[in-house]
Amino acid sequence: MARSAPATRKPRPSLERLYTQATDQLRRQARATHDLADRYREQYRRRLESWVALRGRLENRVAVRPGTGAAASQHRRGSAIETIRNEHDALGRELGIQQGQLQRIQAAARHLDLLHTYLLSADPQVGEPSLTESEDSPESLRLRIIEAQEGERQRLAGEVHDGPAQVLTNAIFQVEYLDRVLEAAPRSAHAELAFLRTMLRDGLDDVRGFITELRPPAVDVGLAQALSDRATEFGERHGIATSVAVNGIDARLSPDAKASVVRIVQEALQNVRKHSAATQVGITLEGDHLAISDNGRGFDVMRLASGASRNFGLQFMRERAELMGATLQIESRQGEGTRILLRLPNGTH
Repeated sequence: MARSAPATRKPRPSLERLYTQATDQLRRQARATHDLADRYREQYRRRLESWVALRGRLENRVAVRPGTGAAASQHRRGSAIETIRNEHDALGRELGIQQGQLQRIQAAARHLDLLHTYLLSADPQVGEPSLTESEDSPESLRLRIIEAQEGERQRLAGEVHDGPAQVLTNAIFQVEYLDRVLEAAPRSAHAELAFLRTMLRDGLDDVRGFITELRPPAVDVGLAQALSDRATEFGERHGIATSVAVNGIDARLSPDAKASVVRIVQEALQNVRKHSAATQVGITLEGDHLAISDNGRGFDVMRLASGASRNFGLQFMRERAELMGATLQIESRQGEGTRILLRLPNGTH
């Protein structure tokens, strides 16, 4: 009985080829998600234009003084205004939901970009650090620095999109609306101008805040003075009473560590502004710890630790702390404020 020829085994793809396939697939997915975000943004823009047009119709109808016609005619006019108002309000609620959906799609696209950049930054010949490799090895440290840098860029990109970019988008629609109603409804136009002025001032304030964040920390004047300056600026800008008591901190840290401390405190203050609804913040040196405490509403630390909720600001602070050889601890309970403890590294000066 003749032997059958052995089945030809397909060669396994090399690790480099698999790595390239993974990178290319992630890049294609990132592009597809960006395309989806662009299409969604265009549809959102069209619906927003419809909402602005409805608002203009509503303002024009309300601005027209009622005549002396029959009661039935006045009733029909009132019903028409009510119908437009209901349609305007319903569409506004839908737009609020869709704006959040658009932001999540754009955030997903940015996350894919971050993952793609991470794959490109890693050397496929080296791979992940082995179990016996020290966390302080050059390769491990390089990957952690890349993660921290990309995380910071991602956070700033999201804040610019949600802040100044959104302000400018809304301002364009406000100007277009004003151009239509300026002569027909001057009283409404003046109210819209006041709203637009406030919105642009807030947007300018955000841009100045981003510039401050991007500027290298000025620690040559001393860390205590740098923290005091940031706290004063933060308190004046956002109306949150901020105090600093960190005497002796400069003698403990190197210049690089001082710059990281400023960045961590800066991020902690931004978290207070965005999430805590606090009225007071204290920055104090307590033994080996730098404490940032607020009297805000607090949050569930266990939920954050479980991964059910993610905060890129806290992640950024942890990365910064690890890179400078420090540790970060968060204490918070809902309704009882938040306390961030940065354990300062030893022997850095």
